[in-house]
Amino acid sequence: MQELHNDTSIKTDELQSFLVQFKVLGNIGINANSIFYVLNLNTMKYEYVNDACFSFTGYTSAEFYEKGMHILPLIMADEDFKLLTTTLFPKMNDFSKDLSFKERSKIVFEIYYKMKHKSSGKTIQMVEFSSYTKFDDNEQPILSTGLCYETSQDVNGVKGVVRLNEGEKQITLFEEKITYKKEKLTKTESTIVDLLIEGLSRKEIANQLSISLHTVHTHVKNIYKKVGVNKVSELIKKIG
Repeated sequence: MQELHNDTSIKTDELQSFLVQFKVLGNIGINANSIFYVLNLNTMKYEYVNDACFSFTGYTSAEFYEKGMHILPLIMADEDFKLLTTTLFPKMNDFSKDLSFKERSKIVFEIYYKMKHKSSGKTIQMVEFSSYTKFDDNEQPILSTGLCYETSQDVNGVKGVVRLNEGEKQITLFEEKITYKKEKLTKTESTIVDLLIEGLSRKEIANQLSISLHTVHTHVKNIYKKVGVNKVSELIKKIG
C-alpha cells in the first residue's frame, strides 16, 4: 500500500479540527457494528480507529496506532491480503490516478475481503468503504477515511469497486473480482474465463482473441482442470 504515501504532512491544528468532526460523525448510531478510521497518508499511520476494531480483529485501537498500515497482514486473511496488495488495489489506485482532481475528491473505494481475529482465528467477510477526504496544495490526497463492516456477500476472493459519488447518484467507474481459483490461471486463461462468463461462444472467443478454435478448446480444457469443473455453468458458479 506504499503507493498511497504522500510526502506532504498535514498541519497539526488542521488535523485535530478534522478529527473532532470525524469522531462526532463516527459516534452516530452504527459505531458498535463498524470500524471507523482516519489514515494519515504522510505517516501511513492511523490517526483514529474506534473501539469496534477489537471485536473484529482482536487488536486494540492503541495497537492500530502503533503498527499503522503494517497491521493489515495481521487482520486480513492471508490469501486476501496477497490478492489485494499485489493485484487488485494497485489496479484501483492506478485507475484513480488518471481521474481529474474533481473526480478523485468524489470517488469511493469499495473493497471486499475476509478479516481474521487474532485470538480465535475466525474469518469474517467484510466490506470496506474509503475515500480521500483531505488533499494537499498539489491536489494529492493526504487523509483517507473509511468504515468496515460485516457483509453477507460471499466473494470467495476479493472484489474492488470505484464509484463516483454525485449526490444521491453513484456511478461505477471500475469493478473487478479476483477469486482464489482465478488467481491460478494464466493471463490468457483468465481473459477466456471473463469472455465465457459474458456468454461468448468458443468460436466468438477465437475470433475476438485472434487465435484458432483448437487453441480455445485447449485453454478451456486447462481452465476446467485447474478450477475443478466440467462445464461453463459450473465455472460461472465457482468464479463468476
